Amino acid sequence: MRLVSEEGKSLGCSKIGAESMKVLSPERIEVLKLIAKEPMYPAQIAREMGMQVQAVYYHIKMLEKAGLAGFVEYEERGGAMAKKFASSSDALAIVLNNEGWREYREQKGGVPSLLSPFVKNRSFEGTIVLGSPDPHGKYRARGNELCMVEFAMLLGQYAGFSFPLYFLDTEVREKEREGNLVLAGGPKVNTLVAESNKHLPIRFEERSFDVYSTLSGKKYGENIGLVELLENPFNRKKKLLLLGGLNQNGTRAAVLALVKRMREVEAGNTYNSEIIAKVVEGFDDNGDGIVDAVEILE
Repeated sequence: MRLVSEEGKSLGCSKIGAESMKVLSPERIEVLKLIAKEPMYPAQIAREMGMQVQAVYYHIKMLEKAGLAGFVEYEERGGAMAKKFASSSDALAIVLNNEGWREYREQKGGVPSLLSPFVKNRSFEGTIVLGSPDPHGKYRARGNELCMVEFAMLLGQYAGFSFPLYFLDTEVREKEREGNLVLAGGPKVNTLVAESNKHLPIRFEERSFDVYSTLSGKKYGENIGLVELLENPFNRKKKLLLLGGLNQNGTRAAVLALVKRMREVEAGNTYNSEIIAKVVEGFDDNGDGIVDAVEILE
């Protein structure tokens, strides 16, 4: 395993248990520090520490039994072959809570502020919720937000994750609802979007399903997507990120806005910069039938 510092530096690390801990004494820790820097033979260690060679042999024997040090090579000294020893790693770790492990991903630059509520210690803290592909909900609609794969790739630049990364809206339990949420799609295909809709500064109208902005008073249709960051209405201490649309092209446009125009999204709404709520429109620039470009409308 590796020990990673807050500065992003890492060391090779060995996890030790209670039996190994019993072996450690101040003298043996000093021996380990020396042979962690470079392999050494007992006479060298004895000179460095001002200790009898036989005492060093004893300490190394105990460290070997505990798996904390070991023989690595011979070196010729005065016509004889001396054994050189090295520590098993650069650091030792005592794990107090084995259930506390989280997936870790080396961070590439700073986490965008829009994603920062969902990234803790370089691990994703939240649940992505997709509409079920089976007919469900009031409209018997099927979810098809495959574009969220691109969002997951973006997220993966800043955080690892623990399985499962996502739930279908029909699978979400109270525990997930009350955590950080990333909701994909519109209210027809994702029942959690439907439940959250009234809390959105830019929302879907119930009858027409046009997009209506309470910030500008404008209505939008066609390949429209929404990117909105707000308090989770199921738990105000957590966040909800909506990547939604009137259809799958709209949701794809919302994802593309994060991938290609993150800074503009983070700048907030055109009519109120303190609120992160953007209306975006997707376009097929190369004519292959797939939305590959996005414009921000407000």
